[in-house]
Amino acid sequence: MECPRCFHGAPFVPMPPAEGSLQLARPAHVGNDAADDLGVVSWDDTIRHGSLTPFFQTDPNPDATRRLLLVFFYFPPSAEVGALRWLSLSRFAAERAWAIDVVSLHAAFMGTVDPTRLGQLPPGVRVFGFSGNRPAWFRTMMSAWRKFGRRGGREVAGGRERVERANGTEPYHPAGPAWRRVFRTRAHFALADVLARRASAIGAELTAANSYDVVVSSGPPHTAHEAAKTIAARAGLPLVLDMRDPWSDESAMPDELRGTVWRRETRARERACVSAASLVVVTSKAHEELQIAKYPDVRHRIMTVMNGADSDPLPTGSSGTRFVIAFTGLIYLGRNPRPLFRAAAQVARATGASPNEFAVEFMGADACDGVPLTTIAHEEGLGAHFRSHGFRPRSEALKLLSNASLLVSLPLRTEMTLPAKLFEYTRFDAWLLALADSDSATARLLADTDADIVPPDDVDAIESAIANRFAQFRAGVRPIALNRDGRFDRATQSARLFDALEELSATARQR
Repeated sequence: MECPRCFHGAPFVPMPPAEGSLQLARPAHVGNDAADDLGVVSWDDTIRHGSLTPFFQTDPNPDATRRLLLVFFYFPPSAEVGALRWLSLSRFAAERAWAIDVVSLHAAFMGTVDPTRLGQLPPGVRVFGFSGNRPAWFRTMMSAWRKFGRRGGREVAGGRERVERANGTEPYHPAGPAWRRVFRTRAHFALADVLARRASAIGAELTAANSYDVVVSSGPPHTAHEAAKTIAARAGLPLVLDMRDPWSDESAMPDELRGTVWRRETRARERACVSAASLVVVTSKAHEELQIAKYPDVRHRIMTVMNGADSDPLPTGSSGTRFVIAFTGLIYLGRNPRPLFRAAAQVARATGASPNEFAVEFMGADACDGVPLTTIAHEEGLGAHFRSHGFRPRSEALKLLSNASLLVSLPLRTEMTLPAKLFEYTRFDAWLLALADSDSATARLLADTDADIVPPDDVDAIESAIANRFAQFRAGVRPIALNRDGRFDRATQSARLFDALEELSATARQR
């Protein structure tokens, strides 16, 4: 039942806290006292002092004249890449005299966290956590499912064998018979409703105790939109949906939930939220066009606010004489590194480059579909030229990117989504290789830049792009950042969002 929590509509199963004290979970690389130094309150203390006690807060913003209530289940210190959007937007909000209260999973239930992100939040932010504990009925149901649910079921054709696909050999995980997918889907939505009720309960208390100008939700998980809709309706506040990825579309449907039940549920839930919203924000023009086609009656309430390149200082890098192809982030939503590895291996063999001259380095997830990246690299002939760093703090990821010559953007399952990392990549003096179809949001964004845009499955084209850049590198040519002219700056996009929020706030105050 569990899969990456950022996956569009996938089963939303928060990580259970550790037994005992339920202190903030920390990745191994973070010091034991890092979160405590930043003032994170444990889940025990949150319970003891009541739900209106934030588990984290920054100093008040003395200039704040407006207050926003954000419902976002994986706000920092979550290490999810999606958390970076509102981490950056919160800093811009402070500059525009907004204070922000956040309703999120408590950090103890987030799984992998990066407490250093809390230190990047501006004044005027308070984060209120709700429990991610699975209810007793859900635990009992899942225990029975594990014990009896798979008995007597007929495997779909192909089983769990490895099958050859156009983009390489990869593990195949069958969705299973229809009755299994229906069960999983209903369990998914039942749990999502529980979590939405927990979030909306805290939101109701906050709106009773504070004066807010607007309620904003950010998803996935899109359950946050349903919680925010309930909160906004009860408080009589404008509702803004920040849909970072599609919700009810076929490209967003997880294989293990595929079927009529998922389609019916997600479409009904999305329509209810969109109809109630004063504004629907998406992150690409392609997604905006999709939403307008689905909901033409509210087209005037749909707008694009892309992610963007930030302006905080970057580490000083030097590629020296080593050509490094780098990728940072998670591998999910249809991303597949095999074609890249195969193409890179072919370049290494053709040029005779040693690992000290030519390398591929990944930081973040260290496996794809359960297979270690080092295993995949070995299978594709990359071997000694590849290194997987696993999850590291953002500062180390930035250092890797600053020392790379070629940055890779892997494809997403949906062509309407722009990878958040894409904008960060444009800040570095590195060439950019985007594995994307020609009609995708990524290709449209980069169309008039120097980026190499290559079909994700075309190994020969990927090899050609890499070989060309490596030849330039050997000839002494060095790349410059795609955002050197500021075209992808986040400030422009952030201003559009907060202009709209302030207009909504002013209109609501006049009523």
